Amino acid sequence: MNTNVFGKSLLAVAAAVLLFGCSGTPQSANNSSPSSNSSPSGSGFTIGGTVSGLTGNGLVLQDNGGNNLAISGNGTFTFTTAIASGKAYSVSVLTEPTGPTQNCTIANATGTATANVTNVSVTCGTNNASITVSVTGLAGTGLVLQDNGSSNLTVNTNGSYTFGTALTLGSTYSVTVLTEPNTPAQVCSVASGTGTANGNIGNIVVTCSTPTLTVGGSVVGLDGTGLVLQDNGGNNLTVSANGSFTFTNLIASGGSYNVTVLTQPTSPAQTCTVTGGTGTTTSNVTTVQVLCPAVYFPVGGQVVGLAGTGGGGMVLQNNGGDNLPISGDGAFTFVTQMAYGSQYDVNIFVGSTNQSQGCVTWNWEGQVLGPVSTITVDCGHNDWLWLDGSNVANANGSTGAAPTPPITALDTSTPGGRKYPATWVDGSGNLWLFGGEGWDIPATPQPIRLNDMWEYTGTNQYYGGYYTYWVQTNANGSAGPSQRWGSVTWTNAGGTILYLFGGQDGGDGFQNDMWTFDTTNNTWTQIPGGGANANGSYGSLNTYAPGNRPGGRWGATARVDQAGNLWMFGGFGFDGSSSTPGLLNDLWEFNGTEWRWVSGSQTITAGSTDGVYGTKGTPASGNVPGGRQAAMSWIDGSNNFWLFGGYNLSTTGQPNAFNDLWEFSGGQWTWVSGANIVNQTGVYGVEGTAAASNVPGARWGSAAWFDTTNSGSTTRLWLFGGEGYDSTANGTLGDLWQFNVTTGQWTWIKGPNSVSQIGVYGLTPAEIDYPHYINYPGSRYFPAYWNTLNGEFFMLGGEGYDSTTSSGGIGLMNDLWRYLPFP
Repeated sequence: MNTNVFGKSLLAVAAAVLLFGCSGTPQSANNSSPSSNSSPSGSGFTIGGTVSGLTGNGLVLQDNGGNNLAISGNGTFTFTTAIASGKAYSVSVLTEPTGPTQNCTIANATGTATANVTNVSVTCGTNNASITVSVTGLAGTGLVLQDNGSSNLTVNTNGSYTFGTALTLGSTYSVTVLTEPNTPAQVCSVASGTGTANGNIGNIVVTCSTPTLTVGGSVVGLDGTGLVLQDNGGNNLTVSANGSFTFTNLIASGGSYNVTVLTQPTSPAQTCTVTGGTGTTTSNVTTVQVLCPAVYFPVGGQVVGLAGTGGGGMVLQNNGGDNLPISGDGAFTFVTQMAYGSQYDVNIFVGSTNQSQGCVTWNWEGQVLGPVSTITVDCGHNDWLWLDGSNVANANGSTGAAPTPPITALDTSTPGGRKYPATWVDGSGNLWLFGGEGWDIPATPQPIRLNDMWEYTGTNQYYGGYYTYWVQTNANGSAGPSQRWGSVTWTNAGGTILYLFGGQDGGDGFQNDMWTFDTTNNTWTQIPGGGANANGSYGSLNTYAPGNRPGGRWGATARVDQAGNLWMFGGFGFDGSSSTPGLLNDLWEFNGTEWRWVSGSQTITAGSTDGVYGTKGTPASGNVPGGRQAAMSWIDGSNNFWLFGGYNLSTTGQPNAFNDLWEFSGGQWTWVSGANIVNQTGVYGVEGTAAASNVPGARWGSAAWFDTTNSGSTTRLWLFGGEGYDSTANGTLGDLWQFNVTTGQWTWIKGPNSVSQIGVYGLTPAEIDYPHYINYPGSRYFPAYWNTLNGEFFMLGGEGYDSTTSSGGIGLMNDLWRYLPFP
């Protein structure tokens, strides 16, 4: 270090010359600094500037904490020691002037030497107080101190430094760290940094140290995602799980920490709080605790298909407690909400006394990751259940002997896919199936007319399974009906004798033969008379006679009343005299022995089988439905015969479909509902809600059955699918309708309100078959169907859509379904 001693004697000048020869070129405050920006070879760049306002004596400046330079007057100055290119400089006041006392401040005091520096500005005043700090322990770079939030001071090395802005005597000062040093990172603290400047302040000490201590703790109760913590307003830390955490930035001993939540977790949303989050480090901090309170969600679902009102005493449980009484169909929610991530397990604790069948719980267990509303307690009513057969079209049948107890496997015997077979329900509730058009047991290149006989047992088994199966029944070697489809069937009062009339045979003849099948010995017997393409013998209107017999026909519709009498209407076939078949509108009654012609035309001459509608809702002797085939019929609780829809041909041979509903009572027809013109679209209304404006679209080949309400008096007429019209277009249907005889209104109960829909089959038939309210058969027409003694409805096959695709899965089905209505 060189010390300049200023004097006016020649001896001083000589000494200065000697010093020049040893240590470079000293410059006094009154000498001009070098004008060149070029660095002397091997010497670096000079550091200098100007002094103004100096009136006292003894001012001494320093550069980088050394290289003392005494200043005797205003003017320029240059430090004697040059700074290497790219190195930092820091000019400060080592000694303030006296006589008079002054305080000097420095502007542009710090920087990096990239050329000769000439802009350091020292300003001295007599009414000011200087603020000087002493920096120790500094190892990094970039430390910036600040006074009163505005006067910045950059410090690069340890030493004493004076802020460039002097304060008026009596004003306050507040020295803080604006920017901590880096490379290496350090934490600096300020001692005695605030007060009132009644004179020069020189007792402020800035101590810097390298951080070595960690700050962390633990997170408890975190369920969501996205939690972000901060320390001292930065050093963001994303926390993804419960447990310990540690911030990446270290804290110097004695340094402060302040842990806060920057971003609260979501999915689920939580509000986490910090305890023990602030303090001063003397060792590693591990005691910060972030507590995220548990999030609770409701657990519930719906009860569907529960018979009656009041719930019948049903009680549900969750996790073996939280008992919840059920008041009826509809949504339910358990009283106790459950914490996120916990398990739920719902069961039926007390069954409903309204149910003759059991209830099945779906989605009964799982993890609570949000509000739970998917639990379904399904009590079966208004449910379809897939019991047997294939969910893919055009399946061949398979046969085997009836299983013998103990039954330990599902029997795979089943009829092949088919349409328009003959069906019966015997006195034990077993289902019987004969013929139709479809696939037999061996593969055939195309569907054929069939005359196989099958029995299905176990209709009283609510859950289906092992004890429900098909058996192909041989007729003990006796001859039976020829292959055929579209016949009419009924049973005797005891359900032991099955009757069959007509249909189209394998040679395309329209039969009017009659057969009985004795279920006690599996034997067919033909009732004498009848044959292919035979004309009818009508006799006198409303008169029984031994010789009376309807003509051969296909697609007639028939029902048996409570007295055991058969009522049959229409079809396609032969009248009383014509050699050409056509659409019929004759109504017949068979009392078990003789036929009588009741209504309609005995000829199919032009115009003779046209409908006469009269006034809707008003019976009249002249009213009569028009000729048609594949219509649907019912018998109500008062023994009245009902007729709906069907198919006929226009005068140009184009297909037409009806949606008219008729009642035959007291010897007269009444047009009850629907249109008196063909090809009408349906009005569905709201699913499950009856309305006077509701009406199914025109159709034929539907399934139809009837039952009574729990009062036993009001008969409900049911209708499923067919070929015809939805609300906008025509095609194959899968909708389910109910007509209430008392109210005279239709209700769209279930199923798609548009044509050509695939089926939803649910679980494959197994040891136990579980109903589910979303299951339903695909769109179809001409299925086999049965109405059992306990009010259940069974349906097999038909032509339509399987489970695969609405464009490719079309054909003859052999799937067996059961529908359970509300009692």
